[in-house]
Amino acid sequence: MSSGGAPEVDPDADFVYDYHTLRIGGLIFAGVIVFLSILLLAAYSSHEDFLPSKATPSADVGNP
Repeated sequence: MSSGGAPEVDPDADFVYDYHTLRIGGLIFAGVIVFLSILLLAAYSSHEDFLPSKATPSADVGNP
């Protein structure tokens, strides 16, 4: 038994997942996606204030 606390790795295995690195990478990726989506929504809502409002046609226009 290893007293270092590190998980034992089978040297004959073709591939071994490093779950800690995958978890950290996934959290960073999710954080970046959330940050960019909030930034996109904030930019759209602030840009929406400067867009010209579309005039709605009144009900009596075109009706004699």
